[in-house]
Amino acid sequence: MLALVACGTDVRTDPDEQDMQGGDDPGVLPDAGAIADATPVPPDGIPPGLTPCEEAVYHSDLAWIQRAIFDVSCTNRCHGDTPPSGGLSLRPGESRAAMVNVASRGFPSWIRVVPGNPGASMLMVQVGGEPGPELEGFMPWGQPMLCREMIDAMRRWIAEGAQP
Repeated sequence: MLALVACGTDVRTDPDEQDMQGGDDPGVLPDAGAIADATPVPPDGIPPGLTPCEEAVYHSDLAWIQRAIFDVSCTNRCHGDTPPSGGLSLRPGESRAAMVNVASRGFPSWIRVVPGNPGASMLMVQVGGEPGPELEGFMPWGQPMLCREMIDAMRRWIAEGAQP
């Protein structure tokens, strides 16, 4: 089954779909599912001049994910439009409500973000951080794949309950 869906669109809830995971998918990052702890912020703060991928190791918060990932890679193309691609708005103030415990339009048996369970969250599948259904490509669509550190920041946010 080949599907084209939008960034963070879906998550599997039907156990019958779990056979479609494709565990050796070369597009999925090695050690997908492993949750790396955020690096503790030094007493004098996060060092200045870091790239977004370098800074990502310090984060597991939606505010940073919104600013560094969604606003840069998602809302400037598909998920900031009116109407947004796949019905998924990733605009500031709308992204969490559009993802957390929300079923996908394209795959009604999938949930976009399952708080506490990054392995069952389609957001992670869409960015190549977890195995799932076969996709034509990873989000952000038409751009380079997100770095592992950014994907891990999203994984930590979900694992910690996908808080606002």
